Amino acid sequence: MKIASISIGNNVIETYNSMWTGVETVFFNGVQVSKQFNWFVGIHEFEVVADDGVNTDYYRVEFRTDFSSAQYIKTDIFRNGECILDQTGKHYRYAANALPAIPNHQKRHDARGRERVPAPLYREEDLV
Repeated sequence: MKIASISIGNNVIETYNSMWTGVETVFFNGVQVSKQFNWFVGIHEFEVVADDGVNTDYYRVEFRTDFSSAQYIKTDIFRNGECILDQTGKHYRYAANALPAIPNHQKRHDARGRERVPAPLYREEDLV
């Protein structure tokens, strides 16, 4: 079953999981780049040549089982350490000098007192 499909520039990452067999598969532009057997948490890492043809992009795909929602299997995708798809809702970026848009008593903070801001689903250069 397809869990997620995301377009990043000219590239497409697709993630598949079979709940019955525990096989997780990751495709990059239609080519299988990783396949593992995991029941609850699976971490897939691979690297590809960037669009510029010189640099390398490092990807990390995490599969997680979540029985508290209708979608049991969720996936998070990272490119070069930055979260580009956050289905689990556990990966936040921290805004050090963010202007308060809501009152302080309604803001969500982490253990260090920093404001939690949801990570973006895409970057501006991916829209070009």
